[in-house]
Parts: sequence; structure tokens; C-alpha cells
Amino acid sequence: MKVALVEDHALIRTGLRLLLESANHSVEAEFDRAEDALAWFSKPERNADLLILDLNLAGMSGLEALPKLRDRTKVLVLSMHEEAEYIAEAFARGASGYLPKRAVDRDLLDAVAAIARGERYLHPLLAPRLAEHVGLPAPEALSERERTVVGLLAQGYNLSQAAEKLGISVKTAATYKARALDKLGLQSQPELVQWAREHGLV
Repeated sequence: MKVALVEDHALIRTGLRLLLESANHSVEAEFDRAEDALAWFSKPERNADLLILDLNLAGMSGLEALPKLRDRTKVLVLSMHEEAEYIAEAFARGASGYLPKRAVDRDLLDAVAAIARGERYLHPLLAPRLAEHVGLPAPEALSERERTVVGLLAQGYNLSQAAEKLGISVKTAATYKARALDKLGLQSQPELVQWAREHGLV
């Protein structure tokens, strides 16, 4: 995957580049200002599949830049801000994912992979905050695949049947179910099924 970075700390940019390259992604460009990224993406010959964007930047902030960038590439926000208001605003402005800076290396690679599959990504630690945020639909806390598995369970499928329908292993389906339970703060499958019905997943 071709990736561009907007982060005002050189040390963090270097760490991100090394991690991404170790997973066979290519870093096409690095910037410390959103304005420079916008100028780069405005040229037809310049492109990247994903932009990793900090929110706290000199000049134009990451949130200000998001609406201008989302039509040119997918955007993964990487930020120190973990408040629901920041997360909700980032998604409202077109982000494809949101990752806290305290996340570990594997989390970043998982986020990139999810976005590459066309899913939205939200770190599990942040999902409950987003689900509880007033005015934002709770299903947004789950990835597309997690919502699909939960929806099938709510329709009466068991894990084996859901896995077969989706062409995945039972273990993978169980993982999606467990993640959904964790993100939503629920304890059991009946609670998950009830939640799905209340939020229109059936």
C-alpha cells in the first residue's frame, strides 16, 4: 500500500516509516504541515492509497484538512486526542480510521490492513467512547466485518453458519464477535443480539 505521512515530529515520522516499510508498505511522502500534503496531492502524478494524519499541526490543523483530503485519499488519523468529540468529528469529516498515539505497532498495521479492505477502523480502546457519544450511531463503533457477524448472529445464525456464509473460519468469526462484545461493553451473545436489533442491524 502506498502511504503518505503528516506528522510534525520527525522522530515519530521515522518510526512510522520504518514500521510501514517492514510490512511491505511504501512511504511515498512525508510532511510536517497539512498545507504541504494538500499541495502534493493536488498534482495528478502524486498519489497515495492512505494518508496517516496527525491532528495537532502548525498552521492548518488535521481536522481542518480532512474534508479537503478525503476525496483524494483515505485518511487514518493518528492522534493523542482520545475524547469522543475528536473521534466523532474526524469521522464526520471523512476519516477512514482513528488510532491513538499510545497504540502499539501491531495496531497501526491492523488499521492500515482494515482500511485497505475498505473497512473503517477504530481502536478497541476508543470504541466505547464513540458508541456512547451523543448523536453518533453506536454501530459506527464496530468495523464493517464485526457488524456483519453481529447482524448474522441476530438473525439466528450460529458462529459456524455465520463463518460459512462469510467464507471465514469459525475462529475468525468468534474473534469478530469477541471484539464486538468488548467494544460495546457487553457480556453475552443475547445482549449482543438485543443490541443489534435495537440498532437496526437485523
